[in-house]
Order: sequence, then C-alpha cells, then structure tokens
Amino acid sequence: MEHSKAFPHELIHGREDEMLSQDQWSEIRLMAKSGMSIKQIARELDISKNTVRRVLRATERKPYNRTFKKPGILDSFLPFVQARAPEVNFNATTLFREIRDKGYTGGYTTLRQAVKPLRENFIKAEAASVRFETPPGHQAQVDWGTSWVMIGGQRVKLHIFVFVLCYSRSIYVEFTTDEKLATLISCHEKAFRWFGGLTEEILYDNPRTIVLDRGTERARINPRFHDFCRYYGFRPRLCRPYRARTKGKVESGVKYVKRSFLPGQAFSSIDHANEQVQEWIRRVADQRLHGTVHERPEERFLREKLSPLGDRDGYVLQTFEVRKVASDCLVCYEANRYSVPWRYTRQCVDVQESNGVVRIYYRGQLIAEHQKALRKHQMVINPDHYKGLLKRPVPIKNPTSFEHASPDVEVRSLDIYEAIAGGGFHG
Repeated sequence: MEHSKAFPHELIHGREDEMLSQDQWSEIRLMAKSGMSIKQIARELDISKNTVRRVLRATERKPYNRTFKKPGILDSFLPFVQARAPEVNFNATTLFREIRDKGYTGGYTTLRQAVKPLRENFIKAEAASVRFETPPGHQAQVDWGTSWVMIGGQRVKLHIFVFVLCYSRSIYVEFTTDEKLATLISCHEKAFRWFGGLTEEILYDNPRTIVLDRGTERARINPRFHDFCRYYGFRPRLCRPYRARTKGKVESGVKYVKRSFLPGQAFSSIDHANEQVQEWIRRVADQRLHGTVHERPEERFLREKLSPLGDRDGYVLQTFEVRKVASDCLVCYEANRYSVPWRYTRQCVDVQESNGVVRIYYRGQLIAEHQKALRKHQMVINPDHYKGLLKRPVPIKNPTSFEHASPDVEVRSLDIYEAIAGGGFHG
C-alpha cells in the first residue's frame, strides 16, 4: 500500500492532528485497521506518534479553525505598515513615528510585535530566492572580517579585507590593523592592481566608512568614498539590511580564508602574512574546483571582462589629524606615541595614517615615518630623533624590536621614558 507523505508541519498556530485534512485523518484510521502499528504509521506519514494516537482515540474529526489575534488598535494601520516596512528596513522606530503622524494612539510594543513576523517572512522569502549570478565584469563584492593571528610571537587582532569577483569567484585578500577609510581605499587599489582592472559595480554591506545615517529610510554614501568611486569609474551598491544572500559570495570568501588559510598559521609581520595569503590564493584558492560554478576561478577569470585601469595615478585621500609634539619629542596618536626629531618639540604637526604607516608632517614637510604599532599604549622610537639632545643615554632593558620597523627603530612601553618626560633634555 502506498501512502501520501504530504502532511503539514507548520504547528505554530495549532496541534498537528487538528490540521490534518479529512482524507489524511481517514487514511490514518484505515492504516490502523490494516494492522499497522502506531509507530509504523507515524514513520510512514512522517508525523508524531501522539498525533496518530489522538486520531485513533477520536470518534470524529474536529475541523481546524485558525484564529488570528490582531491588536485591534493597529488594524486600520496594518496595510500601511505591511507596505512601508520593507522600504524602511523593518525599522519599527521609523514606522512608529510615521503612523503616529497618521493618528495611531497605541504603544510602540504593539507595533514592534506586528513588524517582527513581517521581517521574518521577508528573510525567509529571500533565503528561498534563486541564487543571483552575475555576468563577467559586472560586479564585485567587498567585505571585512576579523581574526586573532599570531604576529611576531604576539596574538594580534587583524582585520581581513576580502574582494571577490562575482563571476569568476577570483579573490583578493589583505590583512590590516583597522578598517578606516584610508585603509579601505588602499585595499581597493591593491585589489584593482591584483586583478588588472575593475568591475562595473561593487557591492558593500553598510560599514561606517561608506554609509552615513545607517538605519534610516535612505542611507547616504560617504561623499569622500563616493569621490573615490567616481575617480575609478565604478558604481557603489549597498546591500539592503536583512538581505544577506545578496552578499553571499564575499561572506563565503571571508569564511573560506578563516577556515582554509589561517588555522595553525603564525607570521613574523603583517607584511609576511599578506605575502603568504597571496601565495595561498595562487596555489589554493584560484585552483580549487568551486562548489557552485563547478570550475576553477583561474579558468573563469580568463572570461572576466574587467575595465582596464589605464595610466591613472593612485587616488589621493587627504586625511590629517593635528597633534602637538610633547616635550619628550613624542606625538600621541590612537593610544600610542611616535617620535619626531627633537627640534619640533611643542610644535603643531599633521599626522596621516595610510595602510599601517604613520607619517608626521610639519608645514607640509615629512619629518617622521613609522609603522603603526600593533598594540595600544606603545612607544615607537627612532633613536636618530634624539641625537644631540640627551645628557646621557637612557638605559633600555630588553628593548622589543618592532617587526615592521627598521633595525634602528624600537617600540617601547610608555613607562620606560618617564625619565625623559621628567626633563632629561638639553635645549
């Protein structure tokens, strides 16, 4: 005997036996009369044993009457809420303000409870959508990840920039110490050079460096980043909140880096980490048979139609922060202190950071350059900056060399130079 297994499993609004059709209810009783046990019936029809027991105990089927509990005070506003919610990213605060203007006198909690299932249904519908595949050269996706990595014997939190070409699944990866706008732009330019061109558009999540007024009805792109997009001639696209699948390719790329490349790795410096991840891309990531497109990214990349970079120079992002040089010849920047030549003591200087390098300018002239410290509360010293200044050398016990710096530049704890701050200088 063949039996249908098309039995419902949506039990949120009622018991399973109450939701069975008349035919399904009769079929259970017929199977029992044929000698099948409760366990066999439940397994055959993929329903619970308790459901079978209740059907067999019942003398007649009780029809299922589905009831809806609606907050009456919100009823007249529900059509507006249902239509408006996706447009404001299901932001209950925005919806509450708008329906209050339309005469709603109920509470915020009532509205929030009504919005929640709308959001959940929207997410489910997106999850069931057909995977979006892009033509060659049309779109790339960018995202950040973070991971703790061993750098120079220390456990350091690094940021992972991942850039994926949507058609070929070719990937570019770079480790950084932050996700600032200058770093983001630098990573983009390196990705463009890595691929030898760029796509028509690039899809982003909603990071603070790119998007202003997040969580409002209409997000605005940071004008400084938009200027960068215009310079290279690509369109920035923002991923709508609650639509994770639209950015699935790059999110998969972040997970792939964490699972395939990073486990068990240790590096002498961030530069070393980036050298190794590029080698991994060439040997592993580009050579794997991709599970979705069933081709190697290296082979599909040959069909990418990227826009050439041409002979344009790199984009210049002018970002400076003004600092005053302390009496110990140090400039404080992001919880660390960096040395400058002693003759600039107590002068105002401009500090610029780009791709892990801190540069210090005085009236437009570069006076000091340091690799950014990987940890906070560090002192990055170039001994040449103090030549001719100290009465006598200040003894440094077990100085820790900084992995990115030249052999003559050291990173030291801030308490080491208390003697300097106390006035151990000649004018």
